[in-house]
Amino acid sequence: MKNLSKHIAVGSLLLVAIVAASFVNRQNVIKNESSAAPKEEISNAAPVIITPKSALQIADSICREVGVPFALVKEIGQNESGWRYIQNTNGGTDNGDLQVIDQTYWYWYNRLGLEGGKTRRNYLKVGIYYLKSLHDKYDSWEKTRFAYGRGHWRTPDTWTCLEEKFMGKIDFSQYDK
Repeated sequence: MKNLSKHIAVGSLLLVAIVAASFVNRQNVIKNESSAAPKEEISNAAPVIITPKSALQIADSICREVGVPFALVKEIGQNESGWRYIQNTNGGTDNGDLQVIDQTYWYWYNRLGLEGGKTRRNYLKVGIYYLKSLHDKYDSWEKTRFAYGRGHWRTPDTWTCLEEKFMGKIDFSQYDK
């Protein structure tokens, strides 16, 4: 009989604890529901999906900001790296989608007040701003492209086979009108 009384007492206490916990939880649910937006707004709201921008989207945005033809930058990136953010492994210092050399990178990085070091976005920004500055100097996208790849403009009669190859891939008539 004593054991039965103990079991009933323990069971009663357990039941009281469960009911009390349930009541507290329900009060918290009611409190949270009253501070949340109405259910209609929540159930009808489209889910927000955040996706990182692609290198091409970033480049396009920077081109618009600076006034550089995105199609030209896209062609340069395709020619320089195939739009793969790469680090030079042959001993050179050119890096990124647009293959910017370290000296040019750090000059423009500081001039533009960039932060975060050698990031893909920073390499794109530096490359595009550098293209803009070359266009301001040469007033020709063809001359700009050549100088971008070779350091300064030279006339086509002095180009090497490699220079003819990377310059021949772009139809400059769509940029230099």
